[in-house]
Parts: sequence; structure tokens; C-alpha cells
Amino acid sequence: MKKSVIVRYLAYITFILIILCILPGGSLAAKGSSEHGNGAQYAGESITGSDNNGKDSVKDSSSTENSDPENVNDQGRAQKHDHGNYSAYMLERKQIREDLQLQKSEYREAKEDFLKVRKQIQAGKLNSNSEEGVDATKLYLNSSISYMIVHLKNVNTNMQYSNGNGTEEKIVAIKESIKLLEAEQAEVVNASSQQELIDSVRSVREIWTNAQKTSLIGAGQIVSQRIGEFLDKSENLSEELDIEIQSLNEKGVDTAALQTRLASYNLYIKAAREKKAAADSIYEDENATQENLKVANNYLRESLNNVNKANQILRVIFDELKEYDFKEIYEIHSKNSTKTKLNNTKSTN
Repeated sequence: MKKSVIVRYLAYITFILIILCILPGGSLAAKGSSEHGNGAQYAGESITGSDNNGKDSVKDSSSTENSDPENVNDQGRAQKHDHGNYSAYMLERKQIREDLQLQKSEYREAKEDFLKVRKQIQAGKLNSNSEEGVDATKLYLNSSISYMIVHLKNVNTNMQYSNGNGTEEKIVAIKESIKLLEAEQAEVVNASSQQELIDSVRSVREIWTNAQKTSLIGAGQIVSQRIGEFLDKSENLSEELDIEIQSLNEKGVDTAALQTRLASYNLYIKAAREKKAAADSIYEDENATQENLKVANNYLRESLNNVNKANQILRVIFDELKEYDFKEIYEIHSKNSTKTKLNNTKSTN
């Protein structure tokens, strides 16, 4: 087997496992929320899908970062963009992160004030259409929308640098969602009653739900594309490993263990491809719900998990092959394995 082929493949292992951080456990999907009450019970209406305990489906910026289609690490991006574009991207990303932190802080502060007012309204101590009630609701609603807008700008920027196929349409859709949210903010400013604000809540929730779906599909399809590229290379490598093992066998080397491990490796690669195909079928369904997309994301995680298991076997195979003039390859593989462990650790945060 040509050493250069193995070296290139081992480098690719490091890159493909980096994309684990694209699909965090929380993902971008928010739980659905039902509407509660009427205008006098706005307390139950949540822009982002809050339950009655005030738990929001808009994630903190930490999970927001991980949920983007796009969080292929900076080293991977640097390999695909010239230095100028990459530097511009990093500056923009840094600014957006700062904006996310600021909006998160303002959102939480407005939410706390809103919950206090909501409690007074529920207790009958304050009229929902009083100036205090309306102002607290408007502030909470506006801060929520601002938080959403910054989040979507983050998604949009990262998607532009993801190099995924078919991202153009998703980027346009996200930009349109941002414009719609900005228009709703103007409506909120001019609102004078809780009923008008509830109407805005319903409109914003619809915009946000559609934007989430776009982001989830975009992220999933980019990850799936990367997995597909990796699996194609894996199958090519398997054929070359099989030739190498057969060559050793013909020289009188006992290759039974190697053949067994290679068979296991192939089974994991096959399972990874099956899970990828199951996810793809959901992403391609125009009627897929957010729950469906969560299932698709889980399929991709299972696919990546199978890839990890396959690579663990591959490490053992290379460890054994180093005894047969593969020392240089093994050392390169060990370095890449160390990087992979670091990336996998990051992906679980």
C-alpha cells in the first residue's frame, strides 16, 4: 500500500471527526409550545416556547455556537480560505459572539422583569394592559427578538463559510427571517395593548420556528455531506488494506486477527452509511417537522459514532501494521489520533 495514501487518509480522519461539534446534544431544535390563555393571561404566551416556569428554548450562546452548521473548527476553515477571507471571518465571528453575550444578558434581565410583572397579573394585583404591564412585555419581547436576530446572524455567517453544497438557499431564507423579525420589532414598539403584543408573539414564533427548521436542515446536510466524503474514502482504504493484508498472508504472516478487525471496520462503515441515508431521507422531506429533524440529527450522531468505532479499529490495525515497515505511518496516525481525542472532547461540551 502506498504510504502517501494512508497519510492523506489519516489526516482526513482528524478533519471528519472535528465535525462532531456541529451536532451537539441540544441542537438548535426548540420544543414546541402551546398558546395559553387570552390577552389578560399573556403570562402564558412565550415568544420562544417558554414553559410556565420560564424555561426558554432559545439556547445560551454556548450551545448556540455548537448548533451552527459550520462549527467545523477554525483549522479546517483555514485550509479552505485564503488568509484575508479567513481573518475577516474571524473578526466577524468575534463580533457576533460579543453581540450574543450582550443580547443574552439583556434578554435575561428583561425576562426577569417580565416574570415579576406576570406574577402580579396572575395574582390580580396588576392590570395586564396597564402601562407597567405593557412596557415590561414590550421590553421582554423586543429583547427576545434581538437575541433571535443575533443568533440567526451567527448561523448565517457560519453557513457562508461552511463550504457545504446547497447552502445558498438556506442563507437567503435566514436573511429573510431576520428581515421579518426586524419588521416585527417595529410592530412591538408601536403596540399599545397586550392583545397586540400577543399577535406579535404568534407571528414571531412562526418566523422563529421556520428559521430553526432551516438551520437544522442546513446543519444536518452539511454534516451529512462531510460524512459521505469520509465514507467514500473509507471504502477505498478498506480495499487497499485488504490488498496489504493478503500480501502479508502470502508471505507467511498470520493475518487472521487483521482480517477480523478489517471485517469489523467494514461493518461499522456500512452502519454509518445506513444511518446517514436514514438522516438524508428526512432532510429531503419538505414536510419534516422539528421532531423529525431531531431524529435525523440523532441518526447523524449514530453515524458519527460508528465512524469513531471504525477508527478505533483502524488504530489497532495500523498499530499491528507498524511491525511491517509502517513505523512512519503509525507515528503520523498517533499525532492525528491525539488531535481527534481533543476534538471529540470539545464536541461534548
